[in-house]
Amino acid sequence: MCNAGKSHAQEHKLYWGNPDIPVLEQRGFSLGVNFGLADLWSDVGTKSPIDHYTNGYFDEIRGMGGMFLRYTQIPGLSFRLGVNYGSLYATDVWNKKKALEATTTEDDYFQRYLRNLDVRTNIWEGNLIMELSPMRLFSNWEFSRTAKRRFQPVILLGVSAFHYNPQGRSVDLNTGISNWVDLKPLHTEGENYSYVGAPENYQLWSYAALVGLGFRVEMGRGLAIGMEYQLRYAFTDYLDDVSGKYIDPLNHDIAYLGEYGKGELAKNMMDRSREIIPGYKHQPGEFRGDPDNKDMFSTLSVTFFWRINKRDLGWWNWWGGHRDNSKVYRQNW
Repeated sequence: MCNAGKSHAQEHKLYWGNPDIPVLEQRGFSLGVNFGLADLWSDVGTKSPIDHYTNGYFDEIRGMGGMFLRYTQIPGLSFRLGVNYGSLYATDVWNKKKALEATTTEDDYFQRYLRNLDVRTNIWEGNLIMELSPMRLFSNWEFSRTAKRRFQPVILLGVSAFHYNPQGRSVDLNTGISNWVDLKPLHTEGENYSYVGAPENYQLWSYAALVGLGFRVEMGRGLAIGMEYQLRYAFTDYLDDVSGKYIDPLNHDIAYLGEYGKGELAKNMMDRSREIIPGYKHQPGEFRGDPDNKDMFSTLSVTFFWRINKRDLGWWNWWGGHRDNSKVYRQNW
């Protein structure tokens, strides 16, 4: 047994220099970081993901990054507690190219372009994620070559809580000067107004269900790197401040009576079509967004994590004939 222990120690000294030596993650904690691109999938922007990436997304790239504490229970099953910070952006201008090719004003591309909204928001997020590595989770940990491969696909399932604050671009048509303004205080769709049928006010904290796919590569006993795509299905439709219908502009004047300029700003941020077609206004009751579809946001990230606990042998190696050898068991587990 002593000789076997020495042999293991000598073998593991070669992990960094010899990629052929297999790695199998044991129970314990890891610390990690992640960073990459962030995307907003909402009413504002394009309907097609292809149009999203080919019509201007890379002119306004947004990102998100953070850190996480990771705990591996058994090979192939880990849990992560993480925090992230980043920003999201979308604009109806991404529909311009196909809107100009439209043969009717009812075309979706034309209607989105005519709406002419844009939005940006910072995101603070906390998440709890379960990480599954099928090639390890459903393999024999002691003898399977698949389980000990350095390359491992990963499935992610979790929940997310996040804070956001949508802002829109306010443009002065006389000077062409623009600036970003907070949208929630303007109640652009009449949220919490006093008229009958007014929508409820939304909160700047929300939750999301998280799913993802990725892979990681073991660089040694301690370090692993990977790439992950995570999609969050938010339980709010107001990440972009757009959900329901245009309201009568008079409701804004009534709500902000006595507050100089705020009612006019609310009307301008509700309907910016006049910037595309001078004098154009949507009629009250026309749909501004789709209230039946909640918003989403996603990240494509590179991840690094370092294992705090690095053990040569797992508890399954000692469950049989060495069960009574409590000293050896404790040393290896």
